Amino acid sequence: MTIEDDNISQPKQELSETGEQIGIELDADEEVIEPFDPSKITIEQKAVPMDTILRRLKQGTLILSPSFQRKEVWNASKKSRLIESIMLNIPLPMFYVAADDLGKWEVVDGLQRLSAIRDFLHGDKNGVLLKLKDLEFLSKRFDGKTFRAIESNPEDQKIVNTLLETEMRFTIINPGTPEAVKRNIFKRINTGGMPLTAQEIRHALYEGQSSQLLQELVASDEFINAVGRRIDDSRMGASELVLRLLAFMVMERSAYKSGMDEWLSNAMRLINEFPQPSADAINAIFKDSVQPVIKVQSLEEIKQKFSLAMQRAAQLFEGHAFRKSLPGDERKSPINKSLFEVWGNILAEMPSAEFNQLISEKEHLFAEYQTLLSKQDFVNAISRHSSSQKGVLDSYQSVTELIQNFLGNEHD
Repeated sequence: MTIEDDNISQPKQELSETGEQIGIELDADEEVIEPFDPSKITIEQKAVPMDTILRRLKQGTLILSPSFQRKEVWNASKKSRLIESIMLNIPLPMFYVAADDLGKWEVVDGLQRLSAIRDFLHGDKNGVLLKLKDLEFLSKRFDGKTFRAIESNPEDQKIVNTLLETEMRFTIINPGTPEAVKRNIFKRINTGGMPLTAQEIRHALYEGQSSQLLQELVASDEFINAVGRRIDDSRMGASELVLRLLAFMVMERSAYKSGMDEWLSNAMRLINEFPQPSADAINAIFKDSVQPVIKVQSLEEIKQKFSLAMQRAAQLFEGHAFRKSLPGDERKSPINKSLFEVWGNILAEMPSAEFNQLISEKEHLFAEYQTLLSKQDFVNAISRHSSSQKGVLDSYQSVTELIQNFLGNEHD
């Protein structure tokens, strides 16, 4: 079952990893891609020996991010087949990593393959070594064995040397590469058969407090209650939805200049520096864009505002929060990202007295809101132009004026 009652004539929705609709309206707009100077791209490709990979895993400088990992985790059989390929000298596809200023490598493509190698040679995060199973060519010889067992057998030293002397191809995107270029490169990666979403890329490149916060808020009871159910976040559609709200909560929207990907990426980088981002960190984040006024610098304040917004939205709109449909409509439309962001931020900042007035007269409010939803300019602002500067500012202005006019008038 999807959130919606009927999919006929409904807007297109974002999909989960399994291809199911997740109840979030797909962006209809296309962002303008700014050209970049090719000379600023600092990328290298090199062969990395297995012993270097093992050393980096032990050091913690090759980061296998569990929070980025998609939900379909390789089982022991699939991991074993990967190890068998190495034993047979079959080349593996390219690995892609982003290097930071400290020399750490964040794996964005090749996570499952590197996890399989780690589990076999070094042990999983609990130190448990992978036992090979269901091998295709070497099953009689190695099924049921760990690397430690193979390594201790003198007859298997050739295989051991093959494993440990293997070199793998890595594409390393170095720290000097502009952030937008990094994201564009990873957007093109499709070795797993499914392109990475924009939020999956952000989640990999900017893992830290921000990615942990998004996971926490997406799983919160307040969010689930407001949107009507737990949303499948396997491709991080719900995480991006929440991030859009947080980005405009943390950064003053007057600085927004029609680049939603950059805006959301900068928000994650900024939140990673909370509670007291240094001047150097802020300058580094916004070196290629307008530096906004930072309105919130506390994770706790973000959580409180988000929780209040979700509770108020659920109370006001019942089962139709953040949608183009309203209580009493025959069909329930998908969640609209712009409405989630705009109503979320407005409700989070609204004085209690004003919110209580909306609640007490919400039938009149919905009648006026329905008129706004029927205006093509507003529909365009929250759909096809939702990432443009004009679309963002018009959305806030329209909903703010709706509320101000409603509160300023008497209703029978």
